[in-house]
Amino acid sequence: MTLYHKFLFSLTALAFAPVVWGQTPVSEPSQTEEIVDETEDLDRTVREDIVDIPEEADDIDIPIPAFIKRSANHIIFNGADWSCLRKAFEQSKVSPVSIVHIGDSHVQADINTGTTRELLQYDFGNAGRGLIAPLKICGTNQPTDYLFQSRNSWNAVKLMNNSWIQTVGFTGTSIRPASPTSELTIGTRDTDDYNPFTSTTLFHNGKLTVKEVTDSKGNPLHFRAIPSRDYTQIVLADLATQINVKFASAGDLTLYGASLSGDRPGVFYHAIGNNGATYDSYNRIGTVGVGINPLQPNLVIISLGTNEAFGRQDISRFKSSIHRLVSNVRSANPDALILLTTPMECHRSVTTKTKKRVKRKGRYRTVTSTGRTYAVNPNIAPLRKAILDYGKENGVAVYDWYDVAGGAGASSSWISASLFAKDRVHHSHKGYNLNGRLLYDAIMDALRSQN
Repeated sequence: MTLYHKFLFSLTALAFAPVVWGQTPVSEPSQTEEIVDETEDLDRTVREDIVDIPEEADDIDIPIPAFIKRSANHIIFNGADWSCLRKAFEQSKVSPVSIVHIGDSHVQADINTGTTRELLQYDFGNAGRGLIAPLKICGTNQPTDYLFQSRNSWNAVKLMNNSWIQTVGFTGTSIRPASPTSELTIGTRDTDDYNPFTSTTLFHNGKLTVKEVTDSKGNPLHFRAIPSRDYTQIVLADLATQINVKFASAGDLTLYGASLSGDRPGVFYHAIGNNGATYDSYNRIGTVGVGINPLQPNLVIISLGTNEAFGRQDISRFKSSIHRLVSNVRSANPDALILLTTPMECHRSVTTKTKKRVKRKGRYRTVTSTGRTYAVNPNIAPLRKAILDYGKENGVAVYDWYDVAGGAGASSSWISASLFAKDRVHHSHKGYNLNGRLLYDAIMDALRSQN
């Protein structure tokens, strides 16, 4: 991270005047308006839509608006002992700290998580880019700071497909080669930060045999392949930013992603995001905890709940889904801390039906017209409470993003400050940067404080 970035992140807060949004009252007594929920299919299309990621986002300052509740920007420990994480960060100059952040489309774009990663690595060192996934090969949006591509044909499946023709891994993605010999290009892109790596771990199911590793110009690289049950580690003799891996495979091979490591101390901030994902989506995989175990997480952050707010509400089942995923992660990673985050207030699309009395051919008739508008999604608040209650009842730490973002009515302020995207569910690039910066602040506060 550049000093320029650091300066921008340390700017003092700017005040934004909140604007109260609401429906325009109807003044004519002969006209009434009824709001009806849109179909679930429309909501799903919005939630699983690709988040716009500009190829090169300009550096922007990240002022903290006045409606952000900075006093609430801290981790609610709920009795969880975070002293081990503080010790891990204290030793980050000797051995890397590993954070795994699991979420939905808010995480898949890697804008907010990218900001948090950059800030933590600025303070404690860059251990490597960490986890990357074949999102583009699977036909969805992929963060712009890494490459995961191939000239070969693949059978691809992603988390939110209705049916899976093959096993889906902990990243929510799965690609199967269409031929016995294939090639992958993986690496980091040239950005402000030089992010070289000396080893990469390919996560897969089935047998994979590495035949050759070359650089971006096709020059052979010296390497050593270390196979394991669920992954193959490729250790390079020299630093690289991009490699081509040629490998042979059996017919049952499926790949889920890779992790890029500089084999140096600092911080890993691995992001796992899938558009439209819910707790049940990751529970459907069933092996998330085992999958992330090789990443040796010190902290696992789970940011879900937004998509559940667009379906039928069953708080008891929702809490059971949280417990199932938390238990899955904890059973395979007993030493890792878990942090749940709550979703902030957002809107949902609704239809409006307006009835108006009009005079035609000397007679009055009632004419109904339909349109579309947005309203606050009322399901977010009870789901947020369920996450808070679960954390308190089970001793799991919670970051209450709902409260930090401004609480009830925050969506109006975010819209007026251009922090929301047009769909009023996702954030703008500026909004995600703000989200990532505030989470960084909360983590740093937790590292300094005592339970």
